[in-house]
Amino acid sequence: MTNLIDTLADDLEPTSILSLTRGRIAAASVALATTIGVVALYGIRPDLAAGRPAPLILVTAGLFLLTAIAAGWAATRLARPAVGSANQTGALWLFGAILILPAVSAIELALGHGVGINAEFGARCLTFGLIGSIFTASAITLFLRRGAPVLPEKAGLLTGLAAGSVGAFAVTLECSGTALAHLAIWHVGIVALWAAIGRWGVSRLLRW
Repeated sequence: MTNLIDTLADDLEPTSILSLTRGRIAAASVALATTIGVVALYGIRPDLAAGRPAPLILVTAGLFLLTAIAAGWAATRLARPAVGSANQTGALWLFGAILILPAVSAIELALGHGVGINAEFGARCLTFGLIGSIFTASAITLFLRRGAPVLPEKAGLLTGLAAGSVGAFAVTLECSGTALAHLAIWHVGIVALWAAIGRWGVSRLLRW
């Protein structure tokens, strides 16, 4: 038995402990670069440039930013499973808060108080946001694959929420749209679609 243990031990190689801080810094750096890149390519929205942002834009962008931070923090935490691991539902509550926007927009449209929807303009925002989210999703996914996530579905969902929120935040900073219906459908749509991609797509990449 001792010889067997010695033989098995000879094949072991030391590994470094996975650093959550490094993973989070890497993801945050990619998210920041994405935001700067979008604004540099398409410019910052006029009201922000003038220092008079619409209150709805501040609220929406703030929700996207907070969700990106909370979801990214929680997703990277799942790379290192532990007994009694911290609760990961904060990002989901923030996503629930984001979904208030389409709910209110639907009520406004039903009552005839909402602004019409420009599908061509909205599709542009949706496309740019979905593409811009890829980089953050890739950074978090690569980090998770270096670890040992035992909850791939949850890790994938949180990765998608983080990535989609980054893309939506970046697009909100450059998009000139101010109508609630536009933000609720096309910008929130970025987060919702990436949440689905993360839950059913990214999670497949995280299974052992």
